Formats: sequence, C-alpha cells, structure tokens
Amino acid sequence: MKKILYVVLLAVVGLTMYSCDDYETYAEQRDYEISRISSFINNPTQGEIKGKKINVISEEEFLKDTITDLSKNEFVLLGNGVYMQIVRRGCGSILKNGESTTVLCRFKEYNINSDTLQLRNDAALTQQDYYEKFDVYNTSGTFSASFKKSEENTGYHGVMYYRYSTASVPSGWLAPLSYIKLGRPANDGDEVAKVRLIVPHDQGHSNANSGVYACYYEITYERGI
Repeated sequence: MKKILYVVLLAVVGLTMYSCDDYETYAEQRDYEISRISSFINNPTQGEIKGKKINVISEEEFLKDTITDLSKNEFVLLGNGVYMQIVRRGCGSILKNGESTTVLCRFKEYNINSDTLQLRNDAALTQQDYYEKFDVYNTSGTFSASFKKSEENTGYHGVMYYRYSTASVPSGWLAPLSYIKLGRPANDGDEVAKVRLIVPHDQGHSNANSGVYACYYEITYERGI
C-alpha cells in the first residue's frame, strides 16, 4: 500500500512539474511577441510589404514632416508602441479637436505571432457590403471610438464586432487619425486614406490582448455619411 501511495505521489509531483514547465508567464509571452515583431520588421512575411525590410524611423524624425517614405518602406515607431506607415494621407480633412464623425474602414489583419492572415473585410465575397463602421470623437488628440453593429436593413456588415465580441475599437487603429485626412472621394484623383500598422497586443483588440500577440494591418479610412 505504501509503495502504491509513493508511486501516486511521484506521478502527481511529475504532472505538477510538467504543468509548471509548460506554463508561459506574461513576461515570456511578451518576450516572444517582441521577437516576432522584430523578425517581421527584418523580413515581413505577409501583405503588400512581403519580403521588403522595414526601415523604422523615430517619432521625432517623423514629426518633422509627418511623412513615411514608401520607397524606403519607412514605418514610424509611435510612443504607444505602434508602428505606422502612411500610404495615402487621403482626401478631406484631419478630424479636429471636439469633432466627431463616422469612419468606414476596410482592412486585412495578420497575426504576426502565428504568421497567418487572420481576418479581412476588403474582399467582395458576397453581394453584401463589408466594411467596418465606427463613431469616433477627438478630445484634444485623444480619440474614443466604438464599432457599430451590422445593420441588415441597410446592407452594412462589419466583422470586427462579431469576431471579437466587443464594440471597442483597437487603440492601434486610432493612432493614425492625428495624421490622415477623412473624406469621401468626389473628384478625379481623390483617394481615401490608407495606412499599414504593426499593433502590439496592448494596443489591439481583446483577443490580441489576452493572447499577447501582435497584428499587422493594412487599413483604409473613409469618412462616413
């Protein structure tokens, strides 16, 4: 009986030690995320910049002209940890202090940790109109926003709200709003704003935050009606 008890205790201790070894701390998850972001910067494996090394510039350098040189594949590292490249500044105007509006977005979302295309709404998969719609308000350069639910009677269908079960817009998505123009193309040559972003988990959506993984985005921004 004592031998059996001893064997059982050894098994319990072994399982406990295995569980401890198998468990990743937040620090370990964060270190892995940082290493994956670094690898992606050196050799992007997804999206329109696939295979083109990213040249990171400081926020101080960026603020001299608020331009990211596409020929050099420049991304600015912002103070919140988001990497941003402005592809097109867009038509219209920058959202002013105290102003609110509706924004329409189309995007591709890549999970950098797993190196996969995770979500998109830019492809016309059906006859329905897929885009994200959120209301945003500018308070002295701090933006607050929330996604709208799909509206069946209008044909509007968003995917972020239903995929991640929250109306909260990722903070990383709002970072470009200080620099891009929101408008609706009305004349020849008018284009909506477009950016590319590397968003760490703490600036991302709820799943990225809980899973401690970064996402790479290609997003267009258009002022809603």
